[in-house]
Amino acid sequence: MTFLYSESEREMDCPKEVVIWNYFDHEHVVGTHYKNYSKVRVLAEEDGWCLVDRAYKLPLINFATSSVGFMHLVSPNHIKSFQMGKLGLLMDQDIFFEDLPNDRCRVKGTYRLEVPNGLGFLQPLWARITKRWFDLTWDEDAPMRLRRWKVWKLGFRDFRGVPYINEKKAKPPNAEVRPYPVELPTPKITPIKGEGVSRLFEQSEEVGYGEGG
Repeated sequence: MTFLYSESEREMDCPKEVVIWNYFDHEHVVGTHYKNYSKVRVLAEEDGWCLVDRAYKLPLINFATSSVGFMHLVSPNHIKSFQMGKLGLLMDQDIFFEDLPNDRCRVKGTYRLEVPNGLGFLQPLWARITKRWFDLTWDEDAPMRLRRWKVWKLGFRDFRGVPYINEKKAKPPNAEVRPYPVELPTPKITPIKGEGVSRLFEQSEEVGYGEGG
């Protein structure tokens, strides 16, 4: 056997904890990433790990496939993921987080796929596909991450919103920004842990996350 390997890295204008929440929030996948994902089902999860079945289409080659993936928050700076696809090949993925000044972070993803000897010539294609995947999902997720961090600083809580806005009161002066906690599993409102959730639409105008939206 031989290995195909690639890595990608980007910076984000929010704390790493928001990005970690995003990685474990599987309910957004068939909506935010509707161009590639068609169905997601959480098979099992506990504090810090989850087992997820996902159907998707690989970029560049438009190959429709699926995989069962195990994700584990190994430490505050590391997510470990293993994904087994239809062809029986195991992808070993690591996501590393680094704190940056001013509530920012750097994220690096590595992709390692074990393939039979003789398929090493696929390395350039593997690098292109995984780089494209990383960038596509990053660009689709970024507005949601930034919006969540923005409203969190206003006092937002899941399923409760922002208290002073709900109560139609003035914004409290000099409100202290709470640290963003990593709380897993993430709360859910869909049957994603039962029959799963499927893509609802093929096209979207993708509005609602801009600063003016």
